[in-house]
Amino acid sequence: MAELTILDGAMGAMLRAAGLRPGERPEIFGMEHPEIVEKIHRAYVEAGSRVIHANTSGANAHRLADTGCDVEKVISVNVAAAKRAAAGRAKVALAVGPVGERLEPRGTLPFDAAYEVYAQMVRAGEQAGADLVAFESMSDLADVRAAVLAAREQSDLPVWVTMDFDASGRTAVGTTVGCMACTLDGFGVSAMGISGLLGPEEIYPLIEEMRSWTDKPIIVRPSAGLLDPAAGEYHMDASEFARQMDRFRALGVSILGGGCGTTPEFIRRLAQLSPGEEDLRPPKRQGVCSVSHMTEFAGVRIIGERINPTGKERLQRTLLERNFEVVKAYAMEQAAAGADILDININALGVNEAELMPQVVRAIQSVVDLPLQLDSADSKAIEAGLRACNGRAIVNSVTAAPESLHSILPLVKKYGAAVVGLTMNEEGVPETARQRLELARRIAQTALSYGIPKREVYIDCLALPVISRQDQAQETLKAVRMVHEQMGLHCVLGVSNISYGMARRGPVTASFLTQAMLCGLDLPIINPNQTAVMDAVAAYRALSGEDKNCEAYFARFPEKE
Repeated sequence: MAELTILDGAMGAMLRAAGLRPGERPEIFGMEHPEIVEKIHRAYVEAGSRVIHANTSGANAHRLADTGCDVEKVISVNVAAAKRAAAGRAKVALAVGPVGERLEPRGTLPFDAAYEVYAQMVRAGEQAGADLVAFESMSDLADVRAAVLAAREQSDLPVWVTMDFDASGRTAVGTTVGCMACTLDGFGVSAMGISGLLGPEEIYPLIEEMRSWTDKPIIVRPSAGLLDPAAGEYHMDASEFARQMDRFRALGVSILGGGCGTTPEFIRRLAQLSPGEEDLRPPKRQGVCSVSHMTEFAGVRIIGERINPTGKERLQRTLLERNFEVVKAYAMEQAAAGADILDININALGVNEAELMPQVVRAIQSVVDLPLQLDSADSKAIEAGLRACNGRAIVNSVTAAPESLHSILPLVKKYGAAVVGLTMNEEGVPETARQRLELARRIAQTALSYGIPKREVYIDCLALPVISRQDQAQETLKAVRMVHEQMGLHCVLGVSNISYGMARRGPVTASFLTQAMLCGLDLPIINPNQTAVMDAVAAYRALSGEDKNCEAYFARFPEKE
């Protein structure tokens, strides 16, 4: 049986009933009247709350800037009030709300500035004695990433995250339930969930969606039904609230509380629920995402290769000039042509990758909404790019060489990314498919030792130019089939390498791509602006059944013959 953890309910309405005036900040009111806040907390603890949220949600430097109040002081007094009320019967969460301004590239607030706002709150909360950090009512995944990184780098406290969604499954800035769950599952937060705007009935299908992406503990904090704008009240009573919340146990939800319109009576009814069956199902779905776009791995997914300065003098020159218009153009062209993920390689003579990578990432994210794959052998560039990358990215790549594994894999784990493993070591690319399979196993096993699940390792069996190594084309295909069938892993391949140096590359590339997809390749790195290779993908999807009723194929070729 999964033990239920009961949270508290709303704080704002109870503060208003106790004297909080319109426009007055709850956190400052709590600092000036800690006895009132303590009384409210105690009512929730006596009702059955075993985790209560300190009255600190908006106590950040950005929101307190015009008040003259000290962040540390406000947090200290409010956490102390919660701890007195908890009296050993409940844990105290440092409640942390949004910073209050949108982050780059869609907003103006730099990532580092947001990070420091959250870091200051986390340090103050830990110093005051909070038992965990609960980021609540968030709407932007970029904001969440800055917050979670700050919490993990500045303290050892468990981290919970809840976001506010509308009934369509999107936040106010477009983040989806899947994008949230995929990103935070990779980050390794202690629990995640949904709070705020919706009632239990509206939240239920969103939690079903979330459950399909993660096996982390899930938090549900709905409002007391939907708000009646005319009356300014929520329509649901405590009994009906508890009845509807009881349904979540079947989904394995183990952390229940209340949002707007809920009171200690609502929590008392929740505390009377019996534990549900323990749900240990692993997540069934897998993918990578941006802030608001999910690329789910359910068939062949295209990784666009164009953002790579090799052989592109104009791109090399503009990178050196810090002019990202060409990069943006390549990104938009590939997105329009059908890319599902964009590979970013900025390795050119004279380029400082560690300095430039985050700038390129932000530039691309300002114009397209696709997940990114960061392609570099420089660990500093990889970390800088991952820090700037909103959503869940892929790192391309590691090899089986110990130096590569032990410099890159810790970053993959820290930032919750996926990783491409190249089947080569310090001696180069092995001759046989069997040897490449063994290197793939070594990479996956080493990744697991760092806490990276096997399914988040994607294997590249390396296509070599057929003009110089004709025998290796079939060895690569054999290796892809072995990895796919024996390890069950996603396979990546830089397909165009096969035709490098040939006068007419298109037919060779397209034919090799088709053979590789038949062997299990599902993440080809190709140029989506090349008609022949995209036609090959469209045909394969139709033949494999991925393209249901061949609808995408007919959309691509609408002419009636």
